[in-house]
Amino acid sequence: MKNSGKVKTAVVGLGTIGSVHADWYSQIPESELVAVSDVRKDVVKRVASKYDVKGYTNYEELMENKEVEAVTVATPNFLHFPVAMAAARSGKHVAVEKPLCLTLDQADQMIGEIKKAGVVDMYTENLCFAPSYRLAKEIVDKGGLGKLYLCKAYESDDIVLGSEGEKQMMQSSWYLDPRQSGGGKLMSTGVHAIQYIRFMLNGAKALRVHAEIIDSIGAKKPPRMEDMALVTIRFENDRVGEVHTGYYMTGGSDDRAELYGDRGTIFLDLYRRNEIKVHSHVGYGAIGQSMFQPSEGADRGWSFPIPDERYDLGYYHEQRHFLQCILEGKRPMVNFDDGRATLEIILAAYQSHDTSETVRLPLK
Repeated sequence: MKNSGKVKTAVVGLGTIGSVHADWYSQIPESELVAVSDVRKDVVKRVASKYDVKGYTNYEELMENKEVEAVTVATPNFLHFPVAMAAARSGKHVAVEKPLCLTLDQADQMIGEIKKAGVVDMYTENLCFAPSYRLAKEIVDKGGLGKLYLCKAYESDDIVLGSEGEKQMMQSSWYLDPRQSGGGKLMSTGVHAIQYIRFMLNGAKALRVHAEIIDSIGAKKPPRMEDMALVTIRFENDRVGEVHTGYYMTGGSDDRAELYGDRGTIFLDLYRRNEIKVHSHVGYGAIGQSMFQPSEGADRGWSFPIPDERYDLGYYHEQRHFLQCILEGKRPMVNFDDGRATLEIILAAYQSHDTSETVRLPLK
């Protein structure tokens, strides 16, 4: 690739988060968005027209486009593996949304393929790049908390029992099939909390995992499509991580972390530390609500609109880091190895739930 200061980018999968990736790729100075792909023809036509780029309904055809140098994979979970493999085999740098894939065997194949192809690999965990969360890491690295021994991370939503949002989730074509999604709330958003804890502990080796999971709090869902999970992780050197995630945590999106050291403590809150707080008896619609889980009635009573969620949650920063690593020939600080380690913890949590026992790592 010629180091022109720009990377020609593409996005495969144009759902909620894929659309965010495409939008930032159209604005980041190191990016030139040149192509997008989705199986839905109307979506491809709309997005390709918006950014004046090439559109594909078949990702394999996009991979044949030699103009594309880097691909972000934001498809449904079960497609992460084949799309990422196709990208690497085409010699394209590749970033993959969470979860990295669905099995450790797939993860190992992906890591092997990117090494063979000599391309840059990134696991796009936005929390590691969210400005406030990244600042917390810098404070910890400077010794501001002394020895960090406990990290708690919360990733929850309120889809509201009996709401239209709950009904829409139940109509998902792939999410409620564990063979395609890999799991429920833990695989969907608990994955964020796990990787952030690992990030704060500098990728420390996880030794054992215990999970308490509730499968169906609201609408009845298939097995392995849990609504709530509490996971404890024991790491080397006497450190512990605690993950909280759920769909029916009333009060709207909850994205927090608590970091405890023997010389200090940090509390983080992405959604309720906003510069604006609103109280309304009548409501004001979806203005400022989370793009992920807008909940009915969240605009009544006290609410906390989010001025720029896409930026504050780290998506801009993670994508720019990916492109800068490509231009500089470096491996991203969050990569496929991290995606694999996070996936292993999730699979261990499911095993813990199934057996009612603590599970030791590595998994066999």
